[in-house]
Amino acid sequence: MNWAYGWEFIGDNKMVLDYGCFDGKFINALTESKPVQVFGADKNKDIVNSTNQDNIVHIQKALPFKDGYFDVVTMFEVLEHVHDQRYVLTEIRRVLKDGGLLIMSVPQKHVFSFLDYGNWKYIFPKVHRYWYTKRHSASEYHYRYVDNPNGLIGDVDKEKAWHQHFETGEFSDLLKSCGFEIKDLDGYGMFALPLELIKMSLKISLPNWLARWEMTTFHHVKILCVARKIS
Repeated sequence: MNWAYGWEFIGDNKMVLDYGCFDGKFINALTESKPVQVFGADKNKDIVNSTNQDNIVHIQKALPFKDGYFDVVTMFEVLEHVHDQRYVLTEIRRVLKDGGLLIMSVPQKHVFSFLDYGNWKYIFPKVHRYWYTKRHSASEYHYRYVDNPNGLIGDVDKEKAWHQHFETGEFSDLLKSCGFEIKDLDGYGMFALPLELIKMSLKISLPNWLARWEMTTFHHVKILCVARKIS
């Protein structure tokens, strides 16, 4: 759903950056479907190295691109992991051309936000450590969650240590304060988290039509946004 939303707003022959690209699946899919030049950037050096792609760069703080280099920056399911959100958004604004687009998705705060199992490791750290160590190893747990050289706890900035859910007004105000004008704001889903927990606990597959109906009927689980850089 996020990729389809982004694809809709990315024109041909554009310079695109996918911020928080992880293993590069989106940028690879985009280059296969549109005549664009795409770069990726991610804080997880282990993942960046594993992609073995020259167009994906490891970042620690600043982006290694000149001012106004990109027409579009995409950022799907990333901002909620970031501690210094204003810095990241300001840096993205710097590398965008005037009038360039920032296309984003973030979790929206709603009635089922407490079921986000990505946060359970912070709520129940001892339980998480036990099961992760049992499934993997104590050394891997220490590397990923205690002393990670990328400054992460799992996939979240160490200083943040929480998978954030945004209220729409809070999210809009943040973008505006960082020099962006919202062009389009949408959302999808309502019961995704409880359905996912049902699937996990019962080890069953739910019909595709149910997932499609859930995503298109409701608008509360994810915020989808296109914002324009303003001078």
